[in-house]
Amino acid sequence: MSGIVLVVGNGNWPSQELVDTLIDSAEFVIALDGAADRFDSWDVVVGDLDSISNPEDFEGDSNQENSDLAKALIQYEVDAVVGIEGGRVDHRIAAFTSLFEAESGAILYFDDWRACRVGVEGLEIELPLGTKCSLMPFGNVSNVTLEGTDFELQNQNLSNGTKGVGNKTKNNLVSISHETGDLLFIWEANAP
Repeated sequence: MSGIVLVVGNGNWPSQELVDTLIDSAEFVIALDGAADRFDSWDVVVGDLDSISNPEDFEGDSNQENSDLAKALIQYEVDAVVGIEGGRVDHRIAAFTSLFEAESGAILYFDDWRACRVGVEGLEIELPLGTKCSLMPFGNVSNVTLEGTDFELQNQNLSNGTKGVGNKTKNNLVSISHETGDLLFIWEANAP
């Protein structure tokens, strides 16, 4: 995991141990707005600076067309994001949709779960057997193929709904592909 570009948000952090591990292994750390007040090993602050204690010391982006996370994902090639959970459902959904907005390959780190966008180039990910996982379409997604799970898909069209929810890995390698649309893969981090 060394050499990653990490975004640290000002929301609830998962375990301090995970945050410390991510920060220690990062090559470049982006603090989202007020997160810069919570630790000092960041390289740059991104956001509209509405929650940082000393906004006059930074150059903010007052554009309200994008969230602070989307701004970071658009500006940088981010590998990992932590600290985006704040108890607000709208912020969690916005974190997911920021991945699509920026066409980012970053992994979102939550307490016991991870999430990432599946680009049209596809995704192959190694996970322990029995890992709980879900595939979530945002809008219409065409020709979805999912292999390595209990419930596989072959060239299925998906749209908003629950068809991809509640799956488990049956192989160590999960492979996902699709032709068009926004597709999110979510998996349990502390699998059996």
